[in-house]
Amino acid sequence: MSEHEQSNGVFAEAATTEQLNSDSQSATLANGLTQAQQDSVDRARAYAHELQQTVYKELLETERKLKEDEAKLPLGTVNPGLLSGMDPRNASVMSRLYVGSINFDLTEEHIHRVFSEFGTVHSVSMSKDPMSGRHKGFGFVEFDVPEASSLAMEVMNGTMLGGRQLKIGRPNNYNVAVAQGFEPPPPERIYVANVNEAIGEDSLREIFAPFGDVRACVLAPDMTARKHRGWGFIEFGDPAAAEQAATAMNGFSLGNLVLRVRKCVVGGPLGDGMAALGALPPGAAEPSNQQHPPAVRPPQQVMDVVASINKNIIGATTTEEPLLGPHPPAHEEKEEEVSRIVLLVNVVGGRAEVDDELAGDMAGEGTKCGRLEKVVVHIASPQELEGISNEVSIFIQYAEPASAARAIALFDGRWFGGRQISATLYDFDKYRMVTSSDTMVFIP
Repeated sequence: MSEHEQSNGVFAEAATTEQLNSDSQSATLANGLTQAQQDSVDRARAYAHELQQTVYKELLETERKLKEDEAKLPLGTVNPGLLSGMDPRNASVMSRLYVGSINFDLTEEHIHRVFSEFGTVHSVSMSKDPMSGRHKGFGFVEFDVPEASSLAMEVMNGTMLGGRQLKIGRPNNYNVAVAQGFEPPPPERIYVANVNEAIGEDSLREIFAPFGDVRACVLAPDMTARKHRGWGFIEFGDPAAAEQAATAMNGFSLGNLVLRVRKCVVGGPLGDGMAALGALPPGAAEPSNQQHPPAVRPPQQVMDVVASINKNIIGATTTEEPLLGPHPPAHEEKEEEVSRIVLLVNVVGGRAEVDDELAGDMAGEGTKCGRLEKVVVHIASPQELEGISNEVSIFIQYAEPASAARAIALFDGRWFGGRQISATLYDFDKYRMVTSSDTMVFIP
């Protein structure tokens, strides 16, 4: 074969191969795509897979970390339920109360102030009439922990506030939240609220030590103010000690505040308490040095310990003066230290003459002398009756001492219902202790 013929054969074979390749590229596959299109799809899939293994994976990991960070509890959390992994929604329901029969003149601020002695009030919401803008006489109070809501319900249900008897209950979904389950409370643990800010964890531990071995004492810290929030938990080594402490200490005065104590509702870790403040960066604001309240007599079991603590708080021993009875105004150099509390006696003959309108009637007269903050009708206990002639006393708390002085001039010697009223100024710290458990309260 000649060279010319061989050359023609090579060119013919190349042309045939190119034609076959072109036909294969244009041929339709079973999925309706051409081979070229299928190759493009495969390359796109390979690229997407590569992105998923790199960029997308990093994005998903970042999102996962953000969700984990959101689920983490803040530093200093003292909430056994949440620390044990309890569903926050169920914990919220168990910490919430329904409050009904609220005086229409009371605001959310009033309710917040009244209920705050049982623990930190997370929120107060009152249903309002869209037409008038006034609340409908009921609402919800939510605390930080379930123990606070249980304590508030036990104490406040049926309490007279603003001339109306409060009705306290649980929200409708409470049983559903409880049914979800939670860690059972340890029988040796108690909840303590309304703790004076001058009494720390070590002092509180000493106060409760006479009841038994105190294994843990944790107060919830305020990470901003660097002080405790007035409530926490105490855990004993023996359940009997916890039971005795809860019974004996509930309702007793300490540092001019009445302790609120009960057994726990939910179990779980206690948290770090005030020790969490050590993790704060330097330079955070320290709490201001406020005037400490005077000491008071605690229960007999802890008198020695508390006397020492109170002495450190105010630098003075407890007073032996009677709680009730006339108290002349103290002659202090500073006007702001003069009492703004007025004590009225002989307004009624006895508890049989006390009705729901009495506090409101006294408030109506008292407002003539200046802005008043509260009126309390106090019925003396058998121990208080020694040395006083009338078991019913009425306290008027004014915003300014000058208003209290005007009230003395208005009420003292005045006749009311056939009785001559006696009006005197009364020590503010003793007033807070005497009236701490009273239920007939009028707040304008």
